[in-house]
Amino acid sequence: MAMATIASIPVFIDVITQNQDQSVQFMAVLLMVIFYLLTINNILRKFVISDNEVSIRGLLGVKKIPINEITIIDAVIMGSRQFVSISNKKQNFLISNSYDDFPGLVEAVEKIAPEGTLGEGFKSLKGNIIERKSDVAGAWIAVILLLIIMLIRFYPK
Repeated sequence: MAMATIASIPVFIDVITQNQDQSVQFMAVLLMVIFYLLTINNILRKFVISDNEVSIRGLLGVKKIPINEITIIDAVIMGSRQFVSISNKKQNFLISNSYDDFPGLVEAVEKIAPEGTLGEGFKSLKGNIIERKSDVAGAWIAVILLLIIMLIRFYPK
């Protein structure tokens, strides 16, 4: 992701400095802002389990659920996407299988689960964990495409 971010800088600068319509420049800046916000969120994104709480850190801050307030831990499977859901009366966390060491996170969640909170979806997910590598492949595809754009744009012949 860091390489895609670095490779995107000259491409975005080139698009912005061109004499394009304001609508095209606005869209380029909007895409650039969204791209960099998602990159920052991916860098900051962290899931932490401690003895007394579960917390998720991201771009918008840290969200916490005390372990003694957890009402249910369940899972949702949609094709190759898997999510563990940790809920209390006020909020819900979704932990996707795009996190590094997703099997370790599933195991850690199971260890801290209060008695009677593990749902059937979680139990079936535990036996069929899929580690997503397509997110990493997607980042490399972005890097390659950005490098091709830079080569074509800056070295046209």
